[in-house]
Amino acid sequence: MLKHLLNEVIGHVSGLSDAQLEQIEQSLPATKALIDLLIRAHPIIEQGQTLYAEAQPLIDQARKEWQTVGPAAQVLLDVISHHLNKGSSPAEAAEAVRVALGGTTKNVAQDRGMDGGMNRVTVFGGTGFVGRRVVRNLSDSNARVRIASRHSARAEGDNVEQIVADAHDERSVEAAVEGADGVVNAISLYVEHGGDTFHSVHVEAAARIARVARRAGTKRFVHLSGIGADPASSSPYIRSRGEGEAAVQAAFPGAVILRPGVIFAAGDAFLSTILKPLRTLPAYPLFGDGRTRLQPVHVDDVAAAIAQILRQTQRPYPLYELAGPRIYSYEELLRTVARSAGVRPVLVRIPFAFWDAVAGFAEILPRPPLTRNQVELMQIDTTASDGRPGFGLLGISPRSLEEELKAMLKHTNEEPHSANDAG
Repeated sequence: MLKHLLNEVIGHVSGLSDAQLEQIEQSLPATKALIDLLIRAHPIIEQGQTLYAEAQPLIDQARKEWQTVGPAAQVLLDVISHHLNKGSSPAEAAEAVRVALGGTTKNVAQDRGMDGGMNRVTVFGGTGFVGRRVVRNLSDSNARVRIASRHSARAEGDNVEQIVADAHDERSVEAAVEGADGVVNAISLYVEHGGDTFHSVHVEAAARIARVARRAGTKRFVHLSGIGADPASSSPYIRSRGEGEAAVQAAFPGAVILRPGVIFAAGDAFLSTILKPLRTLPAYPLFGDGRTRLQPVHVDDVAAAIAQILRQTQRPYPLYELAGPRIYSYEELLRTVARSAGVRPVLVRIPFAFWDAVAGFAEILPRPPLTRNQVELMQIDTTASDGRPGFGLLGISPRSLEEELKAMLKHTNEEPHSANDAG
């Protein structure tokens, strides 16, 4: 039928007779073979279209399923990689995963029901930039909150207590998590000093807190990491973040990993470091070519997400990526901040090698304005991955940077908060 139709169309358009068409066909054997192949394939093509129409609903459903299972699968891969990197055999790594999950991935991907009653929550790093917002959010919802930190601080609120705890000491951690229904690890380190290394804080201490919390019967464990965490990274900071995620998941099956983007707030180190030079320098130096992509997120939105995960009765996903509503290139971000501040900067591109050298010197200062790990992070895109759970599934609408800039500009003369809080 197809061949007959082609002959009719060509004959009608060209005015050639059937005999002339036959002669042309004989002189074009490859074309004839192609037409014959199309004729034979026609029913298969029609059948394929029918099958695709039937498969489309299944494809949509599978995509939704992988929004749940995909992050869990990635966590499992990270756990396996963590054990292999420690010198374990593949069989030992597989056994560690099997034990961690109780012999089935249902613990991670399918068991969606859980009693989420949180009468007491311990927050490690509760005096830090993110941690103190988590404490405030939980306290406002009438949960009893225990701040666990090496640095003593005055507890605000009748339902908030403070305990001096060292995340490097197991007995100290045990005392901090005793009786806690939920535990949050919001400890972070941006500059290594003394015994506080990226590995000791982000991996060893994180695993210790998770292990002790599991042993104490804690119902829910939330570990704060960051977008871009990668156990295979050449950067010690980024690698330790990725290894820490794997170590926590191995120590506390069902732990929730939160990866926020670049966090901002009024008077924070990130925006304050940008604003002051924008206002005072005749030219502003860019990181590289300024094309690195960021998706800034407000610190209060991150704190609200942690509190929501602790409060919800439904079992949370194993991994969330938390980012603001807009993606910027670094240059776009600078121009957005500059417009809000009423300045028109001249932007100058500076190679990352130069920034790394500057950051190395800056780290000598008690409160360095720039660190080498920040330079490393500026070389990778820190945007939320498509399909991974985020604010939407927690019922939170993240605030935009533009909406917050005016309020922030009132606080630019305040001293920036230190991003370091090793517990």
